[in-house]
Amino acid sequence: MKIDVVGSMCTWVLDLSTSYIINDEFLFDAPQGSFKTLMNVYDLTKIKYIIVSHFHSDHFMDLHLVLEYIKNHSEIPKIKVIAPKGCRERLLTLFDLIEIGYLREEIDKKFEFIDAENNKIIKFDGYKIKCFKMTHLNLDSYGFLIEKDGVAVGFSGDTAMCNNVRKIISKSKAIFIDSSNVEPNNKHLSVKEVAALSDEFPSCKFYAVHLSPYSIKELKNTSLYHPKQGEVVIV
Repeated sequence: MKIDVVGSMCTWVLDLSTSYIINDEFLFDAPQGSFKTLMNVYDLTKIKYIIVSHFHSDHFMDLHLVLEYIKNHSEIPKIKVIAPKGCRERLLTLFDLIEIGYLREEIDKKFEFIDAENNKIIKFDGYKIKCFKMTHLNLDSYGFLIEKDGVAVGFSGDTAMCNNVRKIISKSKAIFIDSSNVEPNNKHLSVKEVAALSDEFPSCKFYAVHLSPYSIKELKNTSLYHPKQGEVVIV
């Protein structure tokens, strides 16, 4: 499986927030400020599927730009958007808020919205995608296990420590995992927690992402690997 790392940081760092393109056809999250890179560096006309982990701006806010670009340039009949419940309605509200109401009439012609739910399995075109409800404040936030051709890669999204973190890792050949914090809390995993998980699951390759100015310093004291913006990872 090929993962293009569009961004791998959090909001409070100059580099782009966490986002990926998988096998050239799967966009995972569209953070604020990412669209210029997505449009100019990657071929968005190949995108067939979009995943939104949750509705914080550093995962969701440029989605309307991605959707408009795809609507105008892609020949793929219908794009599947997997997201927490209410994604379509949030987008319609956003269209009105930023005065692009003309997209309202197009949204159902080009995009199919699929609600993420805990333990839900979605299958299409040789992919098997399992959704995992994560612990990120009290938000409807999800991690995902994406499997194709016998290779399973995990994406934690934003999460604190919870049972579903271990479930994703246990089934993954590699995981892109939230490593935002220095100390544990109910929003994000800490670098120490992620390092301990990497010792607990040695058969899984760990990619530490969503780094903050503080956790990136802490990461230097571990053997964890941080994929850089623009890097291509082959699993």
